[in-house]
Amino acid sequence: MDMIRHFLVALHPRDWRERYGEEFAALLEDTRLTPVAAADVAAHCVGLRVRAHLDAVLVAVAMLASVACDITAYDARLTANILWAPTSPLRALALLGTIGPWAAVIVRIRARRRSATRA
Repeated sequence: MDMIRHFLVALHPRDWRERYGEEFAALLEDTRLTPVAAADVAAHCVGLRVRAHLDAVLVAVAMLASVACDITAYDARLTANILWAPTSPLRALALLGTIGPWAAVIVRIRARRRSATRA
């Protein structure tokens, strides 16, 4: 069981482990480790790592969403390639689904830059 507790502490990012690792390890030793508790700790670790690399995660999500919309538009015969004009409401929606995630990433980057220059 100690190996599982050590693994759960090691899943966390280094900064977090340096700050809270010993205290969290002691808490895990005093706590009954159930599968639900282990899953909760693992979910916490995933959340910390996603927040630490949020920009990369957002770019990956934008890419997946864009490709999925483009493939769906192609399969629905709305377009024959990735460059199309929004000549119908469905084509416009497909185009928005393809470029919308990238627009959201750009807006986020600009907002972060503005807040960084004000600080």
